[in-house]
Amino acid sequence: MENETNKEAKKGWGGHREGSGRKHDGHGKYYGFNSRPEVERIIEALPGGKTSFINEAILFYAKSKGII
Repeated sequence: MENETNKEAKKGWGGHREGSGRKHDGHGKYYGFNSRPEVERIIEALPGGKTSFINEAILFYAKSKGII
C-alpha cells in the first residue's frame, strides 16, 4: 500500500515537458583553450558575456584573413 501511495504522489511530476529546458540559440561545439597573459587581461576586462566577444573576434579575424 505504501508503494502505491508513492507512485500516485509522483504521477505528473518530472519527465519531458514540451517547451521546457534551456532554449538553444544555434550554438556550436565547445572549445577550451589556454590563453596568453595579455589575452587573459583583455577577456577578464570585458563586461558581460565573453563568449559573444570571442565569437565575434574569431569571425572578424577570419574575414580579415580571407578564410571566410
